Amino acid sequence: MSVDVLHETATRLRAAWPAHADAATLRSRLETLPGVQSVRVNATLRCVVVHHDGLPGTRAAVLERLASVGEAPPSTGRRAHATPAASSVAWTPALLSLALPLLSGRWRAGGALAVIAARSLAQREQLVRDPAAVLLDAASQTAAALSGHPLVVTASVAARTLSEALSARLVAQADDLLRHLLPVEAARYAARRVGERAWQPLPPDALRAGDRVRLAAGDVVPVDGRVVRGRATLVATLHHGSGAPRAVAAGEPLAAGEQLHDGALELVAEADAAGSRLERLRAHLRHAAGARDPAGRLAPEIERLVSLPLTGAALVMGLTGDASRAAAMLQADPQQGLDLALPLAREAALYTLARQGLLAGGLEVLERLAVAPTLVLQDSGVLARGRWRVAAVRTARGVDAATVHGWLARLAAAGDADTDADDGVRTEAPSVADAVVRRWWRHGALLPDVGGRELHLASPARLREVWRLELPPLPAAVDGLQRTFAFVQRGRVVARVTLASDWRDGAAAHLAALRALGFERIALLPEADDVPAAPLHGDAAGVEWIDPRRAPRDEWFADAVRDGRPLVLAHTVWRDLVPPGSVSLCPVDADAGAHGVLLGDPLVSLVAARRLAQAVHRRLRRQQGAAVAANAALMTAAALRWLPPEATALLHHGFVFALLFDSLRIEALDASGTRSAAAPAPPSHDATDAPARSDDRAVPAVS
Repeated sequence: MSVDVLHETATRLRAAWPAHADAATLRSRLETLPGVQSVRVNATLRCVVVHHDGLPGTRAAVLERLASVGEAPPSTGRRAHATPAASSVAWTPALLSLALPLLSGRWRAGGALAVIAARSLAQREQLVRDPAAVLLDAASQTAAALSGHPLVVTASVAARTLSEALSARLVAQADDLLRHLLPVEAARYAARRVGERAWQPLPPDALRAGDRVRLAAGDVVPVDGRVVRGRATLVATLHHGSGAPRAVAAGEPLAAGEQLHDGALELVAEADAAGSRLERLRAHLRHAAGARDPAGRLAPEIERLVSLPLTGAALVMGLTGDASRAAAMLQADPQQGLDLALPLAREAALYTLARQGLLAGGLEVLERLAVAPTLVLQDSGVLARGRWRVAAVRTARGVDAATVHGWLARLAAAGDADTDADDGVRTEAPSVADAVVRRWWRHGALLPDVGGRELHLASPARLREVWRLELPPLPAAVDGLQRTFAFVQRGRVVARVTLASDWRDGAAAHLAALRALGFERIALLPEADDVPAAPLHGDAAGVEWIDPRRAPRDEWFADAVRDGRPLVLAHTVWRDLVPPGSVSLCPVDADAGAHGVLLGDPLVSLVAARRLAQAVHRRLRRQQGAAVAANAALMTAAALRWLPPEATALLHHGFVFALLFDSLRIEALDASGTRSAAAPAPPSHDATDAPARSDDRAVPAVS
């Protein structure tokens, strides 16, 4: 596949986005190349920018990797599921093994060896991925066949094949549930391009920023945008979301994935469909389902368990010379149960976490979330809502408050030139998104022609830096976060505005619940450096405020992870502050480096995810301990001749079935850590599903 290079310098290459790549895969595949310094993926412009060391070999490697990423669609699940032909090949050795009891004594051992060879050949993929497991399995069966117990081969091959088939089927079901977790848009929407008057049916992936889209009751919102006409009641289609249905009118924001319960409206798209919140959630879900967990306590290097049966069998063979007992000990291999049960447990755990509002990246996230003693929350977007409203206005002579509201409304709608008066858009400032206020705070904003002069919006820091003016803060106007800005014209302040973001409902109670779940230290991380700590209503005793004016954030984080214990960072923008050994929950709008995405109210989702992570953590650790203990008992029984080899094989594979079904039960856990009455149905689009709140468009993620 050829790569479309859009622009290039000696150390920078900008290329078109490969056709079948998602952002997470594209970034991870390029960042691992030697000589690549940074990778930036732009979902809106559909391009990728790579900074490298300028060597010809590095450039060639980047182009080759881009071509390989775009050759085929990414896998939607953790693994490719077996085709019918592959399934029949896998079952052939098991069917042949069932014929062994029908053979005469002198042919039975030879038939058993043929079955063992056929099974090894049918496991080509596993032989490449995990040769130790295949060879140990074949060695144990060969020893049993040659020592006069060929029926052990029948029991082992049939039980092992059935276990693998059951595991593959259950994993496929979990993959399907994950794929259907997010809502599906209609095939086409009535849309009008910028500058055109005719409406035309367009597929969701063809919608671009600035397009007008008409929606009726039952439609799923295909792109992030803003209402320009009509009224409707929205619900969230994400399963087990939080919040209540909300009514929207002109000027209100919409997030892709919400659904119209009743009413009709027209929206203007604020981003391409490929860059919408819903598509970013899908990309994160594909990445989470396809990622391979690094070795850890919940995803151990199972190969190290090979030493248990090998050592035991070698000792028995050396001390007694009894090949049948040594073969029976090889059958009691704890790795065989865990390498089937662990993938299923991973899929079930990811799904049950997603139902409670956390799209996790793997078992490593779950483990750290379960045991971390420290929690760090960003104030804006996590502890407080992700929307800002005007709380107070103070004006100079000649300027009234309505004029200031109009200025803010123009700044909030900057870039939407297709908005006109008959759309019914508010002339006073609507609620403003967190990302917009963040941009104003850091860089300011400009209205070029107000009374023939430029009008600047500046934070106190920018006001001091550029105009050498001080801006005393206005009195507290709300119990929540506040940002004070100044409008500056001709070098003087003509108005002061305080924007406020309310604390989330029950924030103090959620913090208390998190402390009760084992977080020994909870800290609040302010987004704005020069804003003092805002008081949190209710009982928030014991919550620490990280003041960047006293010590740099990196020093605080270095001290928090000094003892090697992980921490949880729930944030919306702190991509570069995630220390080693932490789990980052951040928004889909800034998910680089994030290991999980919180849906709905982040505090509610975090409480539920912590409970579930602890329950799943206990379950998986118990499974691993039980596998080692049970198989150690079987090896001891085989060594002492308490059990015949056939019984050892059957008991071992019976325990494997128990592990598989125990892994499946993880899917039925609820937020209290107990099993629900019944396994949940796939998400529906009914209005009875509890939706996510509209002020959660910037969805925090977990790192």
